[in-house]
Amino acid sequence: MKLEALKTEKQLRTRNDRIYHIQVYGDQNDYPQKLQEVVGASITGGACVEQYGRFLFGRGFRQREFFKAIVNERGDRADDVLNAVANDYAQFGGFALHVNWNALYEITSVSHVPFEWLRFEELDDNYEFHRIALHKDWGRRYTNLRRFRSQDIVWFDLFDPDHSTISQEVEKAGGWEAWNGQIFYFSRRGPKSYPLPVYDSAITDMSAEEGLSNLSYRNIRNGYQPSGMFIDHCNGANSKEQSDERKKELTAFQHDTQAAKILYVNLEDGDEAPEFKPWETNNTDQKFKQSDNKVPDRIGAAFCQPPILRAKDVGSNFGATAMREAYDYYNSQTESERLALERVMHEVFQYFAGIATINPDEDYSILPKRYDVTETLAEKLGDRTDKVLEVLFDESKSEKAKRVVLGKIFGLEDEDIEELLQGIQQ
Repeated sequence: MKLEALKTEKQLRTRNDRIYHIQVYGDQNDYPQKLQEVVGASITGGACVEQYGRFLFGRGFRQREFFKAIVNERGDRADDVLNAVANDYAQFGGFALHVNWNALYEITSVSHVPFEWLRFEELDDNYEFHRIALHKDWGRRYTNLRRFRSQDIVWFDLFDPDHSTISQEVEKAGGWEAWNGQIFYFSRRGPKSYPLPVYDSAITDMSAEEGLSNLSYRNIRNGYQPSGMFIDHCNGANSKEQSDERKKELTAFQHDTQAAKILYVNLEDGDEAPEFKPWETNNTDQKFKQSDNKVPDRIGAAFCQPPILRAKDVGSNFGATAMREAYDYYNSQTESERLALERVMHEVFQYFAGIATINPDEDYSILPKRYDVTETLAEKLGDRTDKVLEVLFDESKSEKAKRVVLGKIFGLEDEDIEELLQGIQQ
């Protein structure tokens, strides 16, 4: 047996750009911008990315004081920052946070930075870099509004809490006021690497879905009329004028609002009637239909996302049980990403000024999403309701023991447990 290497097109290329001193992100340095465009043009892709981001954010931080704490001068709360980075993670496979430090080596602000604005510094002779460049239009999408200028590039140091490193960076910048601070750059591919999104293998399917939508749009706008040649025979001295007039009339009949209408053609004695010769093609309607059905499933598979979460009826009519099972499944599929977000938040906010007040327990855990329906707690518990009540009114158990039993054994949410215990105490 002879084995041969299979060649696949490399999705992401990078190299040093000697003009702007950065590492380009894709062939044209616009890979994140292209991702936005591909996802934006795909109905299923857009729905999957949005749902993926929602499950990464979950219900926000478990610690409510930290959840609502203001963390920067813009007035953003911790949950605003979490929501923004979760959406970037879903879209790009990475996210970025900007931090400012004070002379006591405390972080005074944490802000989300749009991921597509950032590029790594070019590699040095040791294949290392320590800075990151920000420009709002690396992809050159808005040059008709504002010319791309190198002076608009802002440089930041990469996140490093070491006191001596911060001191050196501040001194090199010319003081605290001149220093731009640091950026924490997270990539699912690892440190100092441009990320690929989780749906990288389905990008071509998203593009194919856009093509199918365009085809459907074109057929509808043209009334599903066959393509072909319209042959207008030369008739009389005024044939050119007649042909020009017919071109205008035919053009008017090439969209959906004119479908099934009658075109009047007047032939004089001796004139030869124009004729239409359709292209001979195979019947591809069934092929397009099959593709239209398979492409969304392939896109959803890239996210490991149950079809019901993207509003596809799977035969259960979106029943509460099926939805709850889908939520539980996708919560388990996205657990590792939420844990990564928790680790990053802890790594950054442990240096935040005043963190002992807004998050004394250093609890950065994220509550997973849950499917809320109009059911009472008794309806959710069913025949377990009496056992839950026994635990609640058992005076031999401490409050801590009750919390453990209600949470671990009966699977109640923290909010439900808190309300039940407060109700009994009152």
